[in-house]
Amino acid sequence: MSRFVGILIAGTHQRGLRIGLWLVAFIVLLFGATWIVAEQVSLNMRVETQRSLAGFERLRANVLSTFEEMDRRLVQPACSPAFLEELRRIAFLPDGINELLYAPGGSVQCSVNSGRLATPQPLGEPDIPAQNPFDMAFWIDMDLGFLGLDGMQGILAQRGSLAMIVPPQSLPATGPRWMEQELIFRFSDDAWLHRQGEAGLYDEATRHSGPPLMSVLRGVFYEVACDTGGIHCVANRSYLTQLFGLGWATVAVILLVASVLAAWTAQHLQPIIERYWSFEARFLRRFDKGSVVCAYQPLLDLKRNLVTGCEVLARWRDLDGTIVPPDRFLPIIEKHGLTERFTAIVVAYAYADLTAHLPNGVRLQVNFNIFPQDLDAARLVPVFAPFLAEGTPFDVVVEIVETAEISPETAQVEIERLRAAGIKVYIDDFGAGYSSMHNLAALSIDGVKLDRSFAMAPDHSVMATMLTHAIDLVQASGRSLVVEGVETDERLEALKAADLVDFAQGYGISRPLMINPFIAYLAEHGPRPKSWPRLVA
Repeated sequence: MSRFVGILIAGTHQRGLRIGLWLVAFIVLLFGATWIVAEQVSLNMRVETQRSLAGFERLRANVLSTFEEMDRRLVQPACSPAFLEELRRIAFLPDGINELLYAPGGSVQCSVNSGRLATPQPLGEPDIPAQNPFDMAFWIDMDLGFLGLDGMQGILAQRGSLAMIVPPQSLPATGPRWMEQELIFRFSDDAWLHRQGEAGLYDEATRHSGPPLMSVLRGVFYEVACDTGGIHCVANRSYLTQLFGLGWATVAVILLVASVLAAWTAQHLQPIIERYWSFEARFLRRFDKGSVVCAYQPLLDLKRNLVTGCEVLARWRDLDGTIVPPDRFLPIIEKHGLTERFTAIVVAYAYADLTAHLPNGVRLQVNFNIFPQDLDAARLVPVFAPFLAEGTPFDVVVEIVETAEISPETAQVEIERLRAAGIKVYIDDFGAGYSSMHNLAALSIDGVKLDRSFAMAPDHSVMATMLTHAIDLVQASGRSLVVEGVETDERLEALKAADLVDFAQGYGISRPLMINPFIAYLAEHGPRPKSWPRLVA
């Protein structure tokens, strides 16, 4: 899953994304077209099946209506001349049924064409017995020689004492070329007799019939239906190759249209997906969902050569697990006015981390960066309240960057209020941007953090030379001094030898660490808990 997400959020897969979108859109469109075709084929097969059954439905209606006429009109003594005369009149009705019989107890005594039989003809057990006195029983392919029809067979239907020879009925001679059919005479759910068409098709269709799309996957469509009485059933089958064989031009048009529409869809979907999976959109969606994490970069007290504090540095965990540095997401936070919420999230995370892992008896200075526009004690003090509670082992420092947005007068008021609440204030990135000697003298700050460009400058460069002057300047102001960006042992040793810098920070001391590695580093490079003093910065 993370690999798939990585492809979506990477900025190097636009071509692959467009191809993938085209492929997905093409498959979806083709699936939709296939579903429509499958539904249409199934509909046509149902229509053809009902057309094939129409004759059997008419035959059933004629059989039932003839039985009703016989029940109503045959009131004369059985097999009497008057009875037979009325039976002949009924046989001349325009329903195609012209051989009527009187067969009480399953024994034929007389018929329209044979009159009274010299010897009653027993019918034997029916192939389909009647379920009740009002239902019909059937004898299939009965020899009709006893009626004088030598060499002929037929279906005999009986209801009560009356019976008839059911005229034969066939499938339509003009069925579609793309469909095969079988007609069966159904005795029960498990027994039937092939009558016409493709033998074995009914059995195959009843075992494999299903939804149209399943038929597409199998490459064959089935349709089964029976007449109202459930006796005559028709099964249809059509292969996908047969349909394609009759409509290759249609298939080609469908593929071409699906391809063009898929390209259009991919072209319009790609910008939407790229916006949705852009870094800014991902960050804003997950901003309040535990994706912000903290790292802790040790602060080395150069006077004692011990790690006595840390700077809390925010990171963001992307969807694929990648840890993103702040320079990528801080502009987004400022753009959307989320600075105060972000600070609250970072402070809460750091407090939970440190209180859960910091050993008893250890006191730690914890530095936080705040946005210049959030320099408002009334809002900041409640955010840092857990760190400021009585008995906590923390000394809190907030670092602010001087900007043109904040006047020194306003900054001074807020700094005084923060210090009164127990929060120390440092100027961050001193020597760059809007930093000035005037502010250093005018603001009642507790410390200064020199911009990293001084400490990272090559030896004997102008910036390296200016580092010494910057240190002297801060020392003259009486403020605590932190030098960040210390990358080499040589630079660290030089700062120690100068004995003018209070704290140092940089990769030459330690990279930012997650909580467990940081606590391990603190145990190795910090003072022992029993000797840990309260820091005075």
